[in-house]
Amino acid sequence: MVAADTADAAGRGAGPPPSRPAPSRRTVLAGAAALVAATGLAAAGCARDEGPDELEAPLAAARADATAAAAAVAAFPELGSRLTPVREARSAHADALAAEIRRARPDRTEAVDAPTGPGVRPAPAQPPASAAAAVTALRGSLGAARDAAGALALTTASYRCGLVTSVAASCAGYATVLA
Repeated sequence: MVAADTADAAGRGAGPPPSRPAPSRRTVLAGAAALVAATGLAAAGCARDEGPDELEAPLAAARADATAAAAAVAAFPELGSRLTPVREARSAHADALAAEIRRARPDRTEAVDAPTGPGVRPAPAQPPASAAAAVTALRGSLGAARDAAGALALTTASYRCGLVTSVAASCAGYATVLA
């Protein structure tokens, strides 16, 4: 009992803890209003953008490069060993970019799946005059895709950056190999 008497004498452990005043109704309403405002701002930040997705231009470039590589191989079969890997890689880039757009922006699915649309570079009307011209044109297109993807990687969301930089690195590699 000595311990209990000592605790009582020190003012600790005896009786209920000191009570705090209950918040006023005005404080509760102000807190609720702040919570609603913060939720509204957070929801506004999650709103979908209008217009094309930023990945639609690289998607169009990847599709155009794959088409150009296929056309060059059809016109100049001797380029098959050099350009078939480019066509396959750019087709894979197009598939990955389209999948990301569909995931992030379901409202853009029709535009992504359409064979043509804004920003789509048309396929060449006629094949290049020579195998060298075909390789030069494709190398230039890959360099432009590399530069565009590199610039986009600096401004895109972090979760998309890996995809975009992978496309840029691949294009840089193929442009170098075709040189």
